[in-house]
Amino acid sequence: MSAPGAKMDDVPWNSTPLVGRSSEMATLLSAVDDAKTRRAGAVLLSGDAGVGKTRLLDEVATGAHERGFGVLVGHCTDFGDAGLPYQPFSEIFGRLAGDRPDLVEGVLTNFPAIGRLLPAHRLLSAQPAPQEGQLDRAALFDAVLGAFTALATSEPQLVIIEDAHWADDSTRDLIGFLITRLTSQRLALVVSYRSDDLHRRHPLRRPIAEWSRNPRVRRVNLLPHDADEARTLLHLLLTDPLSPAEERRILERAGGNAFFTEELAAAASMGDGDAVPPDLADLLLVRLDPLSDEARQVARVIAVAGRRVPHDLLTAVAKLPDRELDDALRELIDAHIIDVPTSDRYYFRHALLAEAVYDDLLPGERVRQHAAYVQELESQTVAGTAAELAGHATRSHDLATAFEARVRAGQEALSVAAPQEALKHYEMALELFPNAAPTSTIDKTWLIVDTAMAATLSSQHLRAVKLLRKALVDLPPDAPKLQRAELLLPLADIALVIDQDSEASEAISQALKLVQDEPASVFKAQVASLYARVSDALGRPMDAERWAHKALEIAREAGQESAASDAGITLAQLRRRAGDPETAAKQLEEAAVRAQLTGDSPAEVRSRFLLGSTHYEQGDLLNAKAALSFAAKRAGELGRQWAAYGFDARRMLALTQFMLGEWDDAAATARTDAMTPAAAAAALRAVDFSVRSGRGDTAVAEEFELSRKWWDLDVMLPIIGLQPAVDAYRMLDKPAEAEKLIADVSALCADVFQTEWFYARIRFSALGLQLLCHRAVSEPSAAAELVARGAELLNLGQATAEKGLPPGRLMGVEGLAWIARLESEWDRLRWLAGIDAPTPEEHVAAWQRTTDAFGYGYVYEQAWSRVRLSAALRAAGRVAEANEQTALAADVGRELNSRPLLEEAGGVVNNGGASALTSRETEVLRLLAEGRTNRQLARELYISEKTVSVHVSNILAKLGVRSRTEAAAVARRDGLLDGD
Repeated sequence: MSAPGAKMDDVPWNSTPLVGRSSEMATLLSAVDDAKTRRAGAVLLSGDAGVGKTRLLDEVATGAHERGFGVLVGHCTDFGDAGLPYQPFSEIFGRLAGDRPDLVEGVLTNFPAIGRLLPAHRLLSAQPAPQEGQLDRAALFDAVLGAFTALATSEPQLVIIEDAHWADDSTRDLIGFLITRLTSQRLALVVSYRSDDLHRRHPLRRPIAEWSRNPRVRRVNLLPHDADEARTLLHLLLTDPLSPAEERRILERAGGNAFFTEELAAAASMGDGDAVPPDLADLLLVRLDPLSDEARQVARVIAVAGRRVPHDLLTAVAKLPDRELDDALRELIDAHIIDVPTSDRYYFRHALLAEAVYDDLLPGERVRQHAAYVQELESQTVAGTAAELAGHATRSHDLATAFEARVRAGQEALSVAAPQEALKHYEMALELFPNAAPTSTIDKTWLIVDTAMAATLSSQHLRAVKLLRKALVDLPPDAPKLQRAELLLPLADIALVIDQDSEASEAISQALKLVQDEPASVFKAQVASLYARVSDALGRPMDAERWAHKALEIAREAGQESAASDAGITLAQLRRRAGDPETAAKQLEEAAVRAQLTGDSPAEVRSRFLLGSTHYEQGDLLNAKAALSFAAKRAGELGRQWAAYGFDARRMLALTQFMLGEWDDAAATARTDAMTPAAAAAALRAVDFSVRSGRGDTAVAEEFELSRKWWDLDVMLPIIGLQPAVDAYRMLDKPAEAEKLIADVSALCADVFQTEWFYARIRFSALGLQLLCHRAVSEPSAAAELVARGAELLNLGQATAEKGLPPGRLMGVEGLAWIARLESEWDRLRWLAGIDAPTPEEHVAAWQRTTDAFGYGYVYEQAWSRVRLSAALRAAGRVAEANEQTALAADVGRELNSRPLLEEAGGVVNNGGASALTSRETEVLRLLAEGRTNRQLARELYISEKTVSVHVSNILAKLGVRSRTEAAAVARRDGLLDGD
């Protein structure tokens, strides 16, 4: 890597005086002092370009040294569209390896993943890591944290990451990870960035907002100097005094910017102050004017390299005799254009100066200089990375070399678990493919498939699908059959993941036809395996079983039985759906172990996820939680946390925790941060909606509406998020909006699943009936219409239960519970409307069945069922039993901190207080205390007697009394009627 060295233990001296900044210094050194006492923390240092961030950090580093700290510094570099993942961390560990090899040896022993970040492993001369040897992202992040923590055991550490506005996605993710893991380490982290570069769509804006919410993070915004500070700085910089008019002109132009002040002072000291250039770039270039031609040429060479360049690469590109090069470098150092090197590198003392020198080059000069870098890097006579070579080759218009380098950079990025950067490099390579050299051995189909894989690993499935679709359209009609099949296989796989079942079926069917006459091979086994999986997903179990066995047969014939591991998982799935979940679970566990041993990470993650979902479907939520937790952990270790099944494991884990009543854990699992891809963040928020709505947050309704743009991409998002949104609308007394939401999501699901009988419709129908019950209380005149609509929903839900399951499949416990809930809500609606009402015994029995059905572990739904059962029991005159059910529901409400449940169950009543009573219930209580009968109450309030009965039952439950007389007495005793 051509820029491996971080400053450590020898922070360079900066000649620019530090003026002011006392409060900023105090904040930064406070974080350093805290770290020394095992209170790790981070500081985000922002400020405009040239305002003095680096100068301040030099002073902080000096202060840290004086306190016994080691100082590790890494820089982010502007590579353009795609760069080197984790560059500042490679810089840090690279310098460490050069300065303290004994220390790094111990780090590598305990944290071997760090080895992949060392510059020696990232150079063009290093062998590319094989795909099966790709680094686990979680392992890398844990290793970096572990290495810093280990280093801090001997001496506390200050880690500085400069210029984070140029950081790549993976570097930002790693910084975010470190910030969230800061606890009791003797570690302080400082991240600097240009605030004036952070436009509205800058990728650092969202992470900064996320990081700032962490209580261990402090923010320091470095403002320009005030008038007194700017004048003091100017006086310190000047060797000879200027006239008041000249001083005033410089101070006004500098605007308190320390770097501008310094450059203006330098320009003024060179001669006539009136000759100071009006343009900033020209101002910065004034320093070059008095220098020799050789010095100016070396400055241009360094500028083309970026802000920093190692000595050997500079020597090779500048092509000056050693003595002339040394003299030129000395001139640049004495003129304060480049800083005194700390090892074998040279760098501009400020990025603005490097940018000005580069921008001053003529187009032809730039091309020639970049071409010189290409020549030296490509020959590997000097160290460099594929990302650097790609950048120089692109700017020198050497597109054939740029193509090869982009592919290599993409492979390198994947090898260090940086799929976002790999995707950028691969997409650029695809654009450059027409410029590939005739001797290139890179196959375009392979490149397209690898690009799609990088997109999938980055949670950009739709992007991958579009890429593969276009590639298939672009294939000529006479393209080789295998070439077409190689594109169809990943298309079918990814389409299946995003619930595009029809496209998945069409693609894999075409692929199967294309390979049917081919001899046995790993690829043919993979096609047969995926055909089996798609058949299973589409409810064709006989086809699925046949082709799964066929895939295993092909793999054995090809001598690679592990190639059909996916088929073994499909066979286990078929066992599960045929009513043998125990055998299926055993087969899935075995498949996971085999996949782990053979390095088949997609098969391992899929089998572990399906093991968890098998337990989930059987209602064994505790084992489901354990299996899904391990599946999500392994997905993270394998760098597949955002890919198919890895992300699904995390989402289902959060759902399982929610069902078990572990709401804080569910919220933590669903929590997103700056590292979470946008689509995944939207999907996880849908799970979090369940917790928030359950606790009474009605903002969920609007937020769910705003998530509509993601529904087509991930249909599970609206399926999961619908219920909490409907509950929120119900709390807001907006049943019409809730009913429209159910209709919209139902239409989407019918379109995606290509059937009216999608399984979630049972739950949707139950939610619809619940809304009709809500309306029946407030719209008694619409009773007949509501009951008629309720009958339609009942029939729809029951028909789905009958027709929605493919032949041979059995309904899981959750489905059975929602069928019971559907039928109970139907009874409740007729009871509230007084139309064909069930008998009290029938009503009680229905809700008792529902309460029992949710008893497999769905804590919240069982508690709500108890509330409804309590009302039915009370109406049947079984008050003691009703109070028992209400108390059980209230206990759950308190445990979950569920305001809606507590309000309904009366669990928040203080000494019989009115806080749990709705305004309508309070009105009924006042009339009841005056001795009104139910009929009189109904007539006076313009509601049905049945609705009055419901209100009275709720009042008795919430006040904890057994009769209307007791309710009136409690109301008078506790002043609940004082508003009369």
